[in-house]
Amino acid sequence: MDRPQNMELVRRTPFFVVAGEAAMTRLLRPSFTQILPRGAVMFEQNEQADFLHLLLAGSVGLTARDESGAETVVEIFGPGELFLAPAAILRLPYLASAAALTDVRVLMIPADVFRDGIAEDPALARAATELLARHWRLMVDQVVDLKLRPAERRIARFLARRVPEEAGAGSAELPEPRGAIAARLGMTPETLSRTMNAMQAEGLIRSAGKRIDVPDRERLLRHRLG
Repeated sequence: MDRPQNMELVRRTPFFVVAGEAAMTRLLRPSFTQILPRGAVMFEQNEQADFLHLLLAGSVGLTARDESGAETVVEIFGPGELFLAPAAILRLPYLASAAALTDVRVLMIPADVFRDGIAEDPALARAATELLARHWRLMVDQVVDLKLRPAERRIARFLARRVPEEAGAGSAELPEPRGAIAARLGMTPETLSRTMNAMQAEGLIRSAGKRIDVPDRERLLRHRLG
């Protein structure tokens, strides 16, 4: 954690904004950074949770597998995001595997240090509560997406989350494989490609390789509502 940009990113994460500098120092002291190539598996489903992970750079996909061996991407995390806190807190196995969708840099926070911290430090406990609440809301929103929203709405919302709300327009970077994005959104890669082509034809987005330009974020979110 000696890189200044790493420290600044950690300091700006919602978790450490709430937890504060003292908690950040407490957790960082025994932690270490891993640099992994695209495709590297960080942990496997059903492994014991020995670490809490804070992504510093790149993109990570969480993949769940059922009893038959079928699997899908259930979430994609980007820089500044912590995962998977519930397994670390409860001393339970991971419910999903994590793999690097790009080259990644990740901070490994020992689970026992994290548990001791939230038991002893009220600010750290409050930050953990807010982290779990955000992930709960994310999970519910994802269920609503998959059960109620058509493919175009799911894609629009996914892209809009990657464009700064205050800017009103901008570029959504998509460094992950399109197959992983399609799986996260509950559709086939063909449906993702076809739907994005239709959205581009309507002027909602402009495709530029791994970048999608969004001329009007609000228009994208309002498209075909009602």
